[in-house]
Amino acid sequence: MHNPLHTLIAIALGLFLGLATAWLALEQNWGFDRVTLGPWIGEPRAGGVDADPYTRALIVQQAQIPLGGGEGVAFNATIDNDGETLRANCTYIVRGSALPTRWWTLTVSDPSGALFTNPLGRHGFTSQEVARTEDGEFRIIISSRVQPWNWLPIPPDGPLRLTLRFYDTPLTTAAGLQKQELPAIRKEGCV
Repeated sequence: MHNPLHTLIAIALGLFLGLATAWLALEQNWGFDRVTLGPWIGEPRAGGVDADPYTRALIVQQAQIPLGGGEGVAFNATIDNDGETLRANCTYIVRGSALPTRWWTLTVSDPSGALFTNPLGRHGFTSQEVARTEDGEFRIIISSRVQPWNWLPIPPDGPLRLTLRFYDTPLTTAAGLQKQELPAIRKEGCV
């Protein structure tokens, strides 16, 4: 005989497990197409029609507008190359050279993506405006204290997120991106 209590328990358990895994997926930022390169995390198909359901849910939850598949790809970093959380009371140097794109931008924000108010009104650099060394390397200094060279001012405290966007790039698949070396994020010291 069919027991209605067993059916109700199965439905309740299924609902609980479904909601729990959905919540966990959003909290842990799960995604099937995630690419991790050092401290940088990207989802090359996030703006495409073939984005996985977890990525789509994250986009809605975080109110993001990702780059479309033909536009480019974005990478975010909330840790440095040593795996430590990016904090505004520290100074960081983002160092790199030629990147696989025609044009790129690097911005600094809080973890939700909100830009900081700062006296310069500068929140990022583009590949066209960043100063480079003679061998083509760039160094962007992220600090709450005035710095020479390419300086991005930040508040004196709190967590940070760096976003590196590639526009008009041939690298839009996880396999192609895995072979790339993105800029290093090194902590220079803390206050």
